[in-house]
Amino acid sequence: MDLAIGLAQKVQWGTEPNPRVGALLVDIQGNIIGEGFHKKSGEAHAEVLALQKYSTVPSGSTLFVTLEPCVHKGLTPPCTKLLIQKGVETVVIGATDPNPVVSGKGIEELRQNGVHVISGIREKECLKINMIFNKHILTGLPFISIKSAITLDGKIATAKGESQWITGPDARAKGHNLRSIHQAIAIGTGTLISDNPELTDRSSEYPRDPVRIIFSSKGQIDLNSRFVQSKHSRQILVTGSRIESEQREKLEDSGVELLVSDEERPPVPWVLKQLYTKGICSVLVEGGALLSSSFIRENLVDRLYLFVSGKIIGDPGAPSWCGPLGISQLQNAPEFKIDETEKIGMDLLITCLRNSTLDQ
Repeated sequence: MDLAIGLAQKVQWGTEPNPRVGALLVDIQGNIIGEGFHKKSGEAHAEVLALQKYSTVPSGSTLFVTLEPCVHKGLTPPCTKLLIQKGVETVVIGATDPNPVVSGKGIEELRQNGVHVISGIREKECLKINMIFNKHILTGLPFISIKSAITLDGKIATAKGESQWITGPDARAKGHNLRSIHQAIAIGTGTLISDNPELTDRSSEYPRDPVRIIFSSKGQIDLNSRFVQSKHSRQILVTGSRIESEQREKLEDSGVELLVSDEERPPVPWVLKQLYTKGICSVLVEGGALLSSSFIRENLVDRLYLFVSGKIIGDPGAPSWCGPLGISQLQNAPEFKIDETEKIGMDLLITCLRNSTLDQ
């Protein structure tokens, strides 16, 4: 199963809205005789690729697959019927598919047709591969990560707004890799004004250009900004009811998609529902303290990426990575589980997960 997990992890992005899945076909002597991993929505599933050489698999073969085979027809035919047709005798499954359309039904169909099924092998690891899929398929909301580069005392800039650079080049390169594995990047108006970012993915390992999202309650963004002028990927402006009609028209003429709330400040849960209807399954929030806190306050953050440098600013007027949450008692403080730590150059990346993330 570890090898099947490794296959699933070969693809870093592109399967959305599908999960990442790896599959291995092993003969009765334990030799690998077929393998595959799902690369892109609409293309062959991992099981199909692992079995493609055979009209009937050799007797005694076992298929190891990280996720329960699908039992329904989507963009491709159901994998359960293929396994039965090709004579697979034993299937070892890492995790049950959380999708209500599939969950348990694929296992049941295989067993009803005489296939020996073993499930729950390395289940936690197999679920972790697909945290984004697990979240969106069960909630109808995108998976939300927050990324921030901070000092040892939790600051993201000096009191005068200087932030380049809190962390070193290795950490910044890793940050671009994180952009690759999310479908969208989100920032607030403050970050747009102070940095005028283009929001491109300049990673060398798995490059793609995510959808770019700006949160601006009044929609007062510079039409000459890189966000508006650069056309390398979709641009979405999230704004409220006070946006002026003239500004709205100019933005739409520039090719910017608008999400306009009936309220003055768009509620975060409403925004995420709207983004999901536009096909966005994951968002990397790179905004400042107020944007980050608005997501955390609503309990809608699934993962934190905190790049910690050895610098200390020590100025109470310098902005922190998270804004006010209104917490007066420690028992009410949002709590994340520290999942991984990684030394990157001179900096440290701390990855945290919301306590319920792996349970979804």
